Amino acid sequence: MILLSTYLVTLIVAQAAAIGIGLAVERMYTPYMGLMVFIPLYFCFFWLAWLFAVRITRPRTGTGALDRA
Repeated sequence: MILLSTYLVTLIVAQAAAIGIGLAVERMYTPYMGLMVFIPLYFCFFWLAWLFAVRITRPRTGTGALDRA
């Protein structure tokens, strides 16, 4: 459940960033360029958010000399 929650929160933040970047490019150039920037970011952030969530919620192994004993 923590993995899914982490993924959703990360995805919401990443998609908000994709929208902001797309809108900024749209205002600086053309609506077409904004769309061409937004669409790859939109799909890329699904994958990156998943990788980030898996890495953050990965089970930790023990540390130090206790593991070697």
